[in-house]
Amino acid sequence: MATKEFLKDWERDAVLFVEKYHAVSGKVPDKNEISQYVTMLKRYGEISEEQVDTLFNDHLFKESMRVRGIELSNDPLAKNLTARQMAAAAAMLNLVDRRSDEKKLRDLGIRAEEWATWMQNETFASYMQGRAEQLINNSTHEAHMGLLKNVRGGNVAGIRLFYELTGRYNPAEDNAVNVRVMLGRILEIIQKHVKDPQVLQNMAVELQQVAIENTAQTTGYSQSNTIKGAITNGHTL
Repeated sequence: MATKEFLKDWERDAVLFVEKYHAVSGKVPDKNEISQYVTMLKRYGEISEEQVDTLFNDHLFKESMRVRGIELSNDPLAKNLTARQMAAAAAMLNLVDRRSDEKKLRDLGIRAEEWATWMQNETFASYMQGRAEQLINNSTHEAHMGLLKNVRGGNVAGIRLFYELTGRYNPAEDNAVNVRVMLGRILEIIQKHVKDPQVLQNMAVELQQVAIENTAQTTGYSQSNTIKGAITNGHTL
């Protein structure tokens, strides 16, 4: 028997469906889903599960999966979804595909109303949410690359964030300096108008408590002793 050199047209469409499905879910659709999808294309008539089963044992199909890094398995999260839903999910979650959502659905023959109905289905919505979460977890490098592009482009906000993330700049330290300046001005006013040592002592105790409750929490260190000493000794910060 001659060795098969090429996949049939419907088999190639099946390979593309498996590839798109896997790109979204990380799994391989079951044979019934592949059968439904290829049949839905209406180019080859009805493709049975038995034909798909034979395809899974085809050496060219296995090689096609191997070169794509796809292991033949089933996705338990998608077991209750139809082939049309999986095709739509793959398209809508493909960030590289620059088509509008409306065009993606239209190209698949899916009406916007049908998609909206699917999104009200708990199983389908949970699947979309789970895959979206997976995309977020696997996209940290995208955020890093976006930040670096802003830094290279001279974006001031991007540079500031970069310095904050790398520990080269801490806005809380600026706030601490502003607090010290403000307290210094307050102390100057207090010392100018209050001459009673006991009153100054009482104010020092209360300001010390305020410093403990607020300043130390936001700056990581306490200014309470400095405040108390400044009031009682007649010095500013």
